[in-house]
Amino acid sequence: MTDRTPGIEVRWLRWEDASEAILELRRKVYVEEQGIAADIVTHPRDPKGLHLAAAVDGELVACVSLWIFSGGAPGEPELAEWGLAPIDGLTVQFGKRLELRSHRGHGITEVLVAGLLRYVYESLRPGRLFIVLRDVHRNLQAHYSRLFNAEFHAEVMHDGEAMVVMQLEGEAKLRALYLKAREMAESALRRCPVLVPSLVRFLADEGRGELFPRARLAAENLYATPLSLADELPRLAAQNRLLFAEQRPRLAATPFPRSDAPHTTDTAPTVDAPDAVGAAGGRTLLDVGTGTGVYLALIAKEPALAGYRVKGVEPSPQLIAYARFAYPDLEFTEGSAYATGEPDEAYDVVTANFVFIHLRNPDLALLELRRILKPGGLLYVVDVNDTTFTGPDEIRAMVEAHHRHHEGDRTVLASLPRRAAEFGFTPVCHYRTTVRNTGGVEPSFAPNEVRLGRMGMWGMLSFMGHREEIDEAFQVAQELYLGSDCEISLDVETQVFQKPPSTRAAR
Repeated sequence: MTDRTPGIEVRWLRWEDASEAILELRRKVYVEEQGIAADIVTHPRDPKGLHLAAAVDGELVACVSLWIFSGGAPGEPELAEWGLAPIDGLTVQFGKRLELRSHRGHGITEVLVAGLLRYVYESLRPGRLFIVLRDVHRNLQAHYSRLFNAEFHAEVMHDGEAMVVMQLEGEAKLRALYLKAREMAESALRRCPVLVPSLVRFLADEGRGELFPRARLAAENLYATPLSLADELPRLAAQNRLLFAEQRPRLAATPFPRSDAPHTTDTAPTVDAPDAVGAAGGRTLLDVGTGTGVYLALIAKEPALAGYRVKGVEPSPQLIAYARFAYPDLEFTEGSAYATGEPDEAYDVVTANFVFIHLRNPDLALLELRRILKPGGLLYVVDVNDTTFTGPDEIRAMVEAHHRHHEGDRTVLASLPRRAAEFGFTPVCHYRTTVRNTGGVEPSFAPNEVRLGRMGMWGMLSFMGHREEIDEAFQVAQELYLGSDCEISLDVETQVFQKPPSTRAAR
C-alpha cells in the first residue's frame, strides 16, 4: 500500500446495498472520462453478478464485475447473441474493470482482477470465460490476450455497434488462467498489500451455495491423481508413523474435550467444550483425508483421545479399500473435505493431516468442516509449509516451480489463520516442528525439531518429480542434493482452531 492509497478495503458487494455506488463509479470512468455511451453503465445480470470492489475511506475507487450463465441453452439467449455455443458447466463473463484516475498505478485493480479470477475458478469451476469489448475498449484485445491468454472469438453487431468477443474455453485453458491468476495475486499483494475476502463465505452468506460444484470437486484428488498408489503406499505408511511420533506431544498438549466431560464449558482453560454426544455417549472424531488409515489407528490409542469414537473419510476408493482391510475395527467411508457426507454438528473434533495443501479450495473445506463440527468443536490441521524452506537456491527453485504448477497450495498454512477467522474459527494452538536432513538412519526427535537422514528428507520432496512441468528443475535439484552434503529444512505446522460455542455469536 502506498501513502496515496491509505485505508483501502477490498470487499464483495451486494447489489442491493451498493448498486448506486457501483453505477456512479461506472458513470464517472466510462461516460464522463472515456466518453462511452451511457448504456455501458449497466448490465442485465448485475443484480446476480459478482462485484469485487476497493474502497478508500468509505469511497468506492475501483471495481470489477463478473456475471454467471449456465452453459448455454434455450434459457440463455444472451450467449447465443455473442455467438457462444452451449457447453457443459457454467459460463462466466468478465467485465467492468475500472478505477478512478486518482488511484491508478498502485496495483489496486491487479489485486481485484487476480482475486476475482482465482476465487471464481476455485469456487465455481466454470467451463468458459468470455469478455465483450466495445468502443475504445476494442483496443484491449492484445492486453487480454497477453493477460488472460484469451482468444478472439467473434465480432458481433449488438444494437448497431460492432463488439469483439474474446473467450477461454475448456479445463486446460481455464486451469492455466487459474495458475496465472494465483501468481498474479501473489505478485499484486507485494505491491498493494490488501487481502481479498473469501468468495465462498460471501456466497454462503447470500444463500447461493448451489453454485459450488461440490460433486466435481469431491471427485478430484490432487494428491493421488499424478501418483502410483502402489508405489506410494510404503512411503505413506512411513510418513504416517513419522508424523505420529512428531504429533504425540502436540496431541497431549491440545485441550481436547474430555470424553467423560459433562455438559459444561470449562473442560480446559483455553477452549469451551462442545455438548456431549447424545444417547450414544462419548466424544467423536472425524479424520478427513484419512488415506491408508495408519495415522487414525495410531492416534485413536492416544490418552488425549481416550474414549473417542473415531471415523475416517477419504476420497480415494483404493485407499479406503486398503484402510478397511488393514483396520477392520475402524469405520471408513468415502467423502472429501468439500462433501464429507456427515450430519450437521456431529463431531467434537475434526482432524485434517496433509490435506489442506492438496485442496484447490480451502475455503469450501472450511465451510464444510465448520458445518459438521459441534459448537465449540476443534479443527486440528497438520501440514507442511513450503514458505519455511531453507536450503540451496537450486532446490528452492524446484519447490517454487512446483508451487506454480500444482493446483493445490503447499503454502496454505501461511494464510490459514486468516481464512479460518473468516468462517468464525478462533485459534487455540499453533505448533511448529522444523524437519532437517542432518540426522542418521533412524529419525531423531527433540522439542520442535525432527532430524532425518538425507534420503529420508529427500523423500519429503521427491514426489515433486512426478510433475512433468518441473522435470528440468527437479533434475537440477536432485543432482545437487545427491551429489553434495547440503543442508535443507522445512517446517511442519499444527494449527488448531475452535468453532464458536453455541453461547457465542458466530460471524
